[in-house]
Amino acid sequence: MTISAQPAILWFWYFYQLFPELNLTFYILFPLFFFIGVVILILSSIIVAKIFLIFINFIRPPREGVFILDKKDKDYCYWSLRAVVKKWPVWIARQFSLPSLEMLALKVFGVKTSTSNSLHEAWVDCEFIEFGKNVKVGQGSIIMSNIIVNNKLIVKKVILKDNIIVGAHSIVLPGTIIESNTILDSISMTTVNQHLEGNSVYHGSPAKKMDENDFIKDKEKLENIIFNNNVKKQYDEGNLRSNVKELSIPFLFYIISGFLIIGLSFLLPGFLFILYIFEILEPNLLTISFSFSSLMDVKTLILLFLTPLIIIGIYLLHLFFVALFTRWFYRYADKRGATQGVFDRNLDAHSKALDYYHVRSFLFKYPIYAFYRSPFPWLLNWELRFIGSNKIGKGTVLEESYIHSHNNFGDNCYIGTFAHITNHVVDGVYGLENLTFFGVNVGNNSVINALTGGLPGTEMGENSTILPMGTTIKFDKLEGNNVYAGFPVKPMSKKDLIEFLGGEYDGE
Repeated sequence: MTISAQPAILWFWYFYQLFPELNLTFYILFPLFFFIGVVILILSSIIVAKIFLIFINFIRPPREGVFILDKKDKDYCYWSLRAVVKKWPVWIARQFSLPSLEMLALKVFGVKTSTSNSLHEAWVDCEFIEFGKNVKVGQGSIIMSNIIVNNKLIVKKVILKDNIIVGAHSIVLPGTIIESNTILDSISMTTVNQHLEGNSVYHGSPAKKMDENDFIKDKEKLENIIFNNNVKKQYDEGNLRSNVKELSIPFLFYIISGFLIIGLSFLLPGFLFILYIFEILEPNLLTISFSFSSLMDVKTLILLFLTPLIIIGIYLLHLFFVALFTRWFYRYADKRGATQGVFDRNLDAHSKALDYYHVRSFLFKYPIYAFYRSPFPWLLNWELRFIGSNKIGKGTVLEESYIHSHNNFGDNCYIGTFAHITNHVVDGVYGLENLTFFGVNVGNNSVINALTGGLPGTEMGENSTILPMGTTIKFDKLEGNNVYAGFPVKPMSKKDLIEFLGGEYDGE
């Protein structure tokens, strides 16, 4: 990341030379030049990552197959290394909402795709993926060329041909081939090595053919289907009225804690950043003439190398203060809040314990966001341990998932993209409901795949796997050494598992 930041630093240096007196023109044009600097940073990140990948692939070319999650398995180790190298360029393109550059990164890293495709709102693996033209992948969907089951990694090429629509929150698993003019409906999932016919509509988990994908030429007929359904819904206005109760915890506590966690975490890092820019960088780099000879000066080279490192260090300091302030407030609320249990969530009555529960949830939101959306999402494990809200075992990987407090994970666990492991669920009619508040405990060497759910009180034994789109129920007890699927999750028979995994792996 440091190497890829050098061209952006040089660009800002050159920009500063154009407006040395910081006049009005500088401020008017700064947003444009900043945007150009971001583009340069992303492009340079892609180039640097590609150079590393060339060397990595020369040593160990990527290949499809079933690999063991072990350091002794070279294919697994190099797959992990490739994933780490690609993560930063793709991450930064997504954070700045630049779909064209994200598409470019995917192409450079080996994904076959077209500019006519829409993939930005989805999660797409960066290798062994081939898209045709006019492919639309819905929001929150995942195109996976790999899946982890027990201690095995399955890697298989995915092919989506022309004019494909993948609905929102759907999953395409490794080895899937979708022929042209086919729709995979929302909240649907293919199996490993599944072949979807062309000109068809598929739905379900696993996906099954529901109908032919015939084009409707009669515009009026289509409009009648969509808009003239003549279905009237009746609502009880009493149920729509909001109930108000006075909080036993002053609202000022929310404001103060939020201000300290978000605002003060920038105070010292912000001061150090301004100090470095105006006391070191400006007099020693930005105000000197931009030329080849000045670029080769030892002091200039040192500043160019150190500047990204210093900015990264300042950013890490900000994240540390976010975690520190959250830890103070969280522990204060945790001592006074509800222990795990079932609570009457009557909105017309006072409940100090329940109010502190809501405070804890409030305190949790920004710190999780700040670490997940930072360039260092792997620091989330440290943050949760430091705050004291969760137990995270050694070697556990938390992808871009939703993690609440009181959820504990053993060693070497894997939590997939968009998994949602919750510590609470609300039951009943609005205003008269109960709140079930229990953490989830996951045993060692367990896998919770993408787009899965874990409800409060779930106990997951060691060496267990929940396949994509599987969801537990409250207080579920999952025995170890099993593979689970469905809702509610149930252990899969060997026959069903082999069918689901397309014969690639029998789960043993």
